[in-house]
Amino acid sequence: MDVTSAEIRTLVDRPVTDAPVTSVYLNTDGARFPRSADYEARLDALLKDVRAADACHTDAVARCVDADADAIARWVRTEFDRAGVKGLALFASDGTIFETVTVALGIRNIARVDARPYVVPLEALLGRHHRIALVIIERDKARILRHRLGVTEEYQAIESDVHGQHEQGGWSQARFSRGIEHERLHHFKDTAEILRRLAEDEGIDALVLAGPHEEAVEFRRLLHPYVEKVVHGDPLSLPVEVGADELTKRLTQVEQELVTSRRRELLERLAAAHGQAEKAARGVRHVLEAVNAKRIETLFVVEGAGQPGYRSSSGALALHEADAAAYGTPVEPVDDVVDEVIEQAVRSGAHIELFRDGTRLDGHPVAALLRF
Repeated sequence: MDVTSAEIRTLVDRPVTDAPVTSVYLNTDGARFPRSADYEARLDALLKDVRAADACHTDAVARCVDADADAIARWVRTEFDRAGVKGLALFASDGTIFETVTVALGIRNIARVDARPYVVPLEALLGRHHRIALVIIERDKARILRHRLGVTEEYQAIESDVHGQHEQGGWSQARFSRGIEHERLHHFKDTAEILRRLAEDEGIDALVLAGPHEEAVEFRRLLHPYVEKVVHGDPLSLPVEVGADELTKRLTQVEQELVTSRRRELLERLAAAHGQAEKAARGVRHVLEAVNAKRIETLFVVEGAGQPGYRSSSGALALHEADAAAYGTPVEPVDDVVDEVIEQAVRSGAHIELFRDGTRLDGHPVAALLRF
């Protein structure tokens, strides 16, 4: 599956069955683990922990988890193609792997067993990476590239029949020059239309323009309004034949700028809503109230934050058993209500922002901007 909001929501919405879901995230980055035996040893340690937790399950669930662990270990050793893959996620239930994710970025080694797939690492990837397009435009040629999840790939190369300058003077030269300008304009419009279709079909979070400055500026004026709206920064001075490594470096910098800008804007909104309970929630208790009311627009979470709690028969979450019972009995304990909040936020279409520490959230493990 691709790492998109829609695909993650589909994964979370998978029907719950009597068999739990075993989710395993494995770092396979060759820079850290040169031999396959290196990351396989990490996998074995993860699966050992999963099996050790069987004591907390019924015999039927334990058998399912053991079967999942066997299937995952077998798949990694016999079917996994490591080429270009630095991060791998596997989801299994009742001894069958039902979904796999591969990315060109390293991820943390994690294993979880729960009723639903564990998607927090996927949300972390999604929040830190964008769909970026780059077009290098010249008078008679262009290259369009896509960058996502650490991979830069060629989308389309365009070469048009634009004549060179005519050396004969007088009226003939003026007429020929007008013809050249018409050909160049047609080339620019064709390239702009390809970008419009790319934005329509796959979406573009940011578009980077590159090439000779005057031509890039002229080309920008021909873009469709919703494509022009996502143009990022000033045009880059890059030749059309620039290599992939240089492009990836430039686009990675653009991506970091996008993440920083988005988070700054969201955190400014959170700060402006301080003391306004109808606009924001801070801390686990207040965020639980918001998620129970399905009011979360943007959820801020510190990665690794976790706290036990309870779930009512209606699905409402609470820190204390008595509070959960108010929403309906019977009540069941929950190992980590923060994970449950993330899952419910994903299912409701909320945006998720994950941070590596709590300094951005004034020490709170979670916070939220609210709808309505």
